[in-house]
Amino acid sequence: MNSLADPRVADLLARLHDEADAQRRLIRDRVASLADEAPGPEAWPHHMKDFYLPVSREQGRFLYQTVRATGARQVVEFGSSFGVSTIYLAAGLRDNGHGVVTGSEVVGEKAETARTNLAAAGLDGHVEIRTGDARTTLADPGGLVDLLLLDGGPGLYLDILQLLMPRLRVGAVVIADNITDSGAEPHPYARWVRDPDNGFVSNSITLKGGTEYSVWIGLP
Repeated sequence: MNSLADPRVADLLARLHDEADAQRRLIRDRVASLADEAPGPEAWPHHMKDFYLPVSREQGRFLYQTVRATGARQVVEFGSSFGVSTIYLAAGLRDNGHGVVTGSEVVGEKAETARTNLAAAGLDGHVEIRTGDARTTLADPGGLVDLLLLDGGPGLYLDILQLLMPRLRVGAVVIADNITDSGAEPHPYARWVRDPDNGFVSNSITLKGGTEYSVWIGLP
């Protein structure tokens, strides 16, 4: 079974990706307008509340593949936005025959739209999107986590990861979007997860704006 081929899912994803593509120039303009303001990680989502900022089509398929390959049951997502990545994750769980995505979205309007999109795809039975600060809403995901997607503000990635580390099963996968090394210096998040003393085996993969793929093996 491949839910990505389900017309409800495929047609919805095609529309959402097309709408996201149409926003690219507007996003560049908004980011440029905020350059002097330099909003912090808490304020940034509210400045960008009208924009999709989704995973790419390639990243989405990779998420689906990872859910299927790991046989994941419990998936946690930081930064559900309008639910594009959530659809890929939930499709994998449905095809696994079990599981739930516990998502978190700080902007209430986005969370409502995400729920509507998941229902339209017929996947809402595999998703719970919690509204509010993920450092609170994800504190208890409801069980051991098989896969964690970090796709909100990168400035909060370490906070969310460290919050959930006691909940990660051995072998859990952590995928972090928008992690790009700066010249010879690794991104601060990448530097932390690549340190074997922190319990991960981690590597950068070439997807969109840089993606860090980590596997939790436990503390030494």
